[in-house]
Amino acid sequence: MRFLEIEDPEDDATPGSLAKEMDGSEEACSILREMEIIDTKAFNLRHIHEDLRSDLEILGRLWDKIKDIGYQDDAKLAMIKTLLSAPSDQIVGYGPNGDPIHGLRGKKVLLFSYYKDTTRYLYRHLGHPESADAREFRAAAGSPHIRRMDSDSESNERKRAVQAFAPKSNARPEIAGTGKEIDVLISTDVLSEGQNLQDCGTLINYDLHWNPTRMVQRAGRIDRIGTPFEKLFIYNMFPDAGLENLLGIVHSLTSKISSIDQAGFLDASVLGETVHPQNFNTLRRIREEDNSVIEEEEQFTELASNEFLLQQLRGLLDAGGQEMLDSLPDGIYSGQAKRNTRGIFFYFLAKPPGGEVQHFWRCLDLVSGEIINNRYEIGNLISCQKDTPRVIDGNLFESVFEYQERVIEDILKSVQRQQALEAVPGKVDPIQQTVSTTLQNYLNYPQINRSNAVRMIYGLSHPLLHVQITRLRSAYNRFHSNQDIQELMNQVEDILGNTQNEIQSHDKAQAAPRIKLEREHLRLICFEFFSGS
Repeated sequence: MRFLEIEDPEDDATPGSLAKEMDGSEEACSILREMEIIDTKAFNLRHIHEDLRSDLEILGRLWDKIKDIGYQDDAKLAMIKTLLSAPSDQIVGYGPNGDPIHGLRGKKVLLFSYYKDTTRYLYRHLGHPESADAREFRAAAGSPHIRRMDSDSESNERKRAVQAFAPKSNARPEIAGTGKEIDVLISTDVLSEGQNLQDCGTLINYDLHWNPTRMVQRAGRIDRIGTPFEKLFIYNMFPDAGLENLLGIVHSLTSKISSIDQAGFLDASVLGETVHPQNFNTLRRIREEDNSVIEEEEQFTELASNEFLLQQLRGLLDAGGQEMLDSLPDGIYSGQAKRNTRGIFFYFLAKPPGGEVQHFWRCLDLVSGEIINNRYEIGNLISCQKDTPRVIDGNLFESVFEYQERVIEDILKSVQRQQALEAVPGKVDPIQQTVSTTLQNYLNYPQINRSNAVRMIYGLSHPLLHVQITRLRSAYNRFHSNQDIQELMNQVEDILGNTQNEIQSHDKAQAAPRIKLEREHLRLICFEFFSGS
């Protein structure tokens, strides 16, 4: 059942818009045509009819309560108008973190909404030429050219709108600066993929998509290679407290974002939260001369290369290579010609008493004198085909035992360094950053003691002991399950407040004997020469 009387074509805020949606949807009509015709005798049609009438009466009463609410009462629309019409030197509000929000008059703005009805509502009050309210707004905002786009727009129409909104990025520079150029584009997520809109440096999410990936895709329309802007600005319009308490939109979205961040896949801020993946902070850390970033990036590359090496090994084993590998003795060697290289690769295996098996790949580069331990680089150096000629450099072979001792010494020292790093916390663990982000996202919630939360965020910004990190990870995992922010804050406060006790417990744990790797634990599996001019 639906309303049959269609109101103004642009007035999708009324129930009449549903009739147009159903009549105009070929997909809906196709589904209805394909549906199986049911036997009405199997249903109590009188009860169905009564229930439908009851639903319509309830909906009618709801409509009576809201139908007189006009755009004049829409605080969200008023905020958009203020934001778009105020000059850049005017502060129109403050963000969740207290940052001032300046006016966007004269800026090119991309305005996203999840709902088609909402984009039409916005256009009616911001850009429709026949709307008195829109004309008044444009006059106050400097007469910007405003267009709307949604799934009903023809593909050619969407293409022209994209070119007019971002002419430089879409090979239409002649449009720039003319009356055809669009200043404010209102769109649904039909525009959120595959478009180059880097002429624009400002994006507004009028409402929040339930999927964080969609939010990132929206930002990706302007955050692209070739953007002329040093900074891009993204504004998120949050629902008011009453609606958020009812729907939990921000709470749900925040939880999803935190999970993505914890997994290390969040490389851009979605709702203004702090982002903590390694690649997002790499350039900043290099600028701050943080030397550890080089080692971390090498480990990341090595992690990716391990999968490739495993694939190669699986291929060898599947081809019947297991028997051949089992028959090989320890200490075998080979060699090959590699242009502009000179060095030796060593593979050691170790299993100290009471410890686990450890594998050590080392490559002694005799050109630079460096000992390489990154498996990605080593894999490239020793890779070859079945028919690659075996070439042994006699000069290298004569000094192989000397080179072997250098590599063994490097392995023992690297293990000692790693154990020392594990014993003393030297940097902020990612789980600290994840919990800090979670607390930041709850700062404006009425049930949260803001001063306590800020104090905890500060405490989490400093390195913690491993025992504290373990407790913190457990606390966050529990929060991830029950979403009880107050319980999380209590546990964080307890973890940070008992630092002295944690240190004492940590010292006792460190007093326990460590399994030390000795030279005699190392077993040479193989080595390979490579050289060439």
